[in-house]
This record gives sequence, C-alpha cells and structure tokens, in this order.
Amino acid sequence: MGVTMTKSGQNRRKKRTLCVEVVESRLLMTASATTVQSILYSPPGIALVRPNTPVVPYGVATSAVSFVDPSVGVSHGAHVVIGQRDYVGPFARLDARSGYIKVGNLSTILDNASIIANPTGKGSSGVVIGQSTLIGYRATVLGPARIGAFGASVQVTSIGAGALIDGGNVEQGAIVGPLARVGPGVTIPSGMRVLPGKNVTTQAEASNPALGMVVAVTASDLTPIGTTLVNSATLAAGYTSVYQGSTGTGTPPGYDAGSGVPVPNNGNLSLILGSGPEPGTTVVAFEPVRQSPRFAASTTQPFQGQFHQSPFRATGQVVFGQTAKQVAAAVGHHNAIRGDQGQPIRIASIKKTGNGVTITSPVGGQVAIGLNFQAGNGSVILGGTSGTSTIGDNVTIGSGAVVAGSSLGLGTTVGDRAYVANSTLAPGTIVPAGAIMINNVKQGSIQW
Repeated sequence: MGVTMTKSGQNRRKKRTLCVEVVESRLLMTASATTVQSILYSPPGIALVRPNTPVVPYGVATSAVSFVDPSVGVSHGAHVVIGQRDYVGPFARLDARSGYIKVGNLSTILDNASIIANPTGKGSSGVVIGQSTLIGYRATVLGPARIGAFGASVQVTSIGAGALIDGGNVEQGAIVGPLARVGPGVTIPSGMRVLPGKNVTTQAEASNPALGMVVAVTASDLTPIGTTLVNSATLAAGYTSVYQGSTGTGTPPGYDAGSGVPVPNNGNLSLILGSGPEPGTTVVAFEPVRQSPRFAASTTQPFQGQFHQSPFRATGQVVFGQTAKQVAAAVGHHNAIRGDQGQPIRIASIKKTGNGVTITSPVGGQVAIGLNFQAGNGSVILGGTSGTSTIGDNVTIGSGAVVAGSSLGLGTTVGDRAYVANSTLAPGTIVPAGAIMINNVKQGSIQW
C-alpha cells in the first residue's frame, strides 16, 4: 500500500501494483536514466542502502557523517541520496517509490515529516532538497518539487511545521510558514516568507506581498532556522557517536584500514531505538552529561529508562511522571519526544496521544506539561527559544495542530489544525479548529 495526498492535505490509501523490478527498470534502464543519475549524484551523495543506514556514509569520520534515525521509513533507498552532515529525525518518511529523493549537505528533515517523491505513481518525478534546508516537524513534500539550492554560498531555506509543499517549489532563502501550503507549479521566490496557514495557489500570490500571502524574510526569521540546522548537524555526529561508541561491537567487516579514516566500531542499534540516551556534552556542547529519559517507579526514585523496544522515540532529558508501562499504554504510534536540544521536557502524565505526535524544544527553551495531557494525531508541541513553555493540567491539543513557544492554562483546548505561537492563554481558553493565534492575537484561519 502507498500513500498519496489530496490538496486538502488528508492521507488516502491507494494500491500500488508496481514491483521493485518495474520501478528499477523505469528509473535506471530507460532513456531518462542519465538524467535521474545526474540529479541524484551531482553534487555527490550516498544512497540509503545497506550498510549506509543509520550512519551515512558507512565507515567515515564522525564529523562528516549524516544520521538517519532507525525509526525513519525509507522506501526504495537506492533512489534516496543524501549528503554529509544531514539529520533525519524520528519517524520521518522518505518514499522514493516510482521516483527519487535528493538531499544536499547540512540539511535536516525533522520528526514525522514526509517526503513523497511521486504520489501519483506516474512517470518518474522526484523531490530535490538543497543544502542548508530545513524540513519541519510533520511537514509534507509531494513531488515533483525542488526546495533550496546547491552551491558554495547557499542561503538557508525552511519549510515550517505541518506545512505542505504540494508539487510546488521553494527557492533558496525562502521560508514557508507552519501549516501553510504551496500549490502545484508555484515557486516561492528567494527572500519571501509564506505566512502561517496560507494557501498559495498562484505565482502572483507567491511573489507579491500586497496580496497578503507572503512577506519579506527578515534576519530574525533566519536566526532560529540557522540554529536548528547547526544543532541538527551536531546531533548527527552525536548520535553517530552513541551508535558506534562501543568497542565491544568490533570493527566493521570489510573496513579498509589503509583509508586513513579512524576505525569506526560496529553500531549498537539498541542505543538509538525507543527510549534512549542523548549524545551528551562530550560530543554535543549544548547538552548536559549523557542521560536517558526518566520514568516514575512505584517504590524508588525516578530512574533512567533505556528501552529499545518502546513504541515511541524518547531521547535525552525527558522526565515522565508515569511509569514506562503507563507511558507506553498512553501514547500512539510514532510519537517523538526529544529532550536532546532544549531541555528538560517534563510531562506529569499523558492521558492519551494519537499517532505521529511530536514534542520537543529545538532552539533552547524548555517544555513543562501537566497532568492528563491529550494530543491528537499529528500534533506538534514546541518550546520557545528560552524560558519554559508551560502546558497546564487537562489540556487537549487537536489533531494536526501546532503549538510553538506558548503557555496554555488549565483546561485549555486547541482545535484541530490550529496554530498557536508565542502566546499565553488563560485557563479554559478554547482555540477553534483551524484558528491562527500569534502573540495572543487571532490572525485568521488555516486556508486549506
């Protein structure tokens, strides 16, 4: 079964009858094979095939590697080529069936994001992601699409949390805001930022700020993007160190001792699955001493729990007020809770979360969540750049909603696919489904 996306951004299932051999033949043995190979390997990159996952390329110095979290779903890795110092976060999806995906150096694809090269299954379209490009939490990119650029002095490019690039293009130095959409054939020019929740369907809307869809990019827009890219590249090296850090696993078979590269160890997957450690301050300067998430215990003090079979991905300084068993029972599939950047992430208790929920603080702030927390499928909860974003007791976040750098009072409800940023909401506040609230002011609704 494959997954395509309608213009409304809703998933629907569609049967795929093409076998691997047919897809390989289409891409690599037709007249277009030279073009596809040129796209994938110019500039050079490494395909996500064994032994190149989760550390890419295999057997290279830690400072130059990319890291693909082992929870990432890769379809047809021979058609997925990435560069150096990239980071692909937990439960991201790289689907190159009937197409191709190219990612340049120093780029990041964050937790629960989806890159789908060819959603129709017709032809051999693809997605090209340039250097220094950030694909945000639960963002979706549907091919054919080109985002960012390659070259010696590339500007950073960003796709916001929950955004959809639906067959459109984003030039280097452009930003697509959270929960915004770029429609087929539309190109967001360099230096433009699509406002949160906007649905850009024409080139005029993408280029002319007077039409209310885009504004000029500012230096303050770029700062958190640059920070996230740098942090992610550092985490790529850090998690590689965690994975390969035990001499007890031995050196990799077939390693070329004459290459001059320090001998890496074989990896230990149990350290980078489920609930596990962050890299720690010796390899990632912005982290404390290496630690794993903490869970409550019935008779002792909270303990650090390293459970590689956990159905969620939790890393670093995440402090749960529940036992590991209680957390596992309460969370849905593909939940990513990362305390490896802004930390700690404190969660008193989870009543229920849906699938694909992301909780983290990517640029330095902390997150504190109270009792009986609930979150719907695909919701994203992010801390701010400093201080603590506090989510009170009995708060409910709707499916597909994005809450960033905000504090929500007791009993607050955020509706499905709403966007709340840099706001402090009083107890009992109800944010309607699809509403946009920035700096405590309602600023319209999601347009698609």
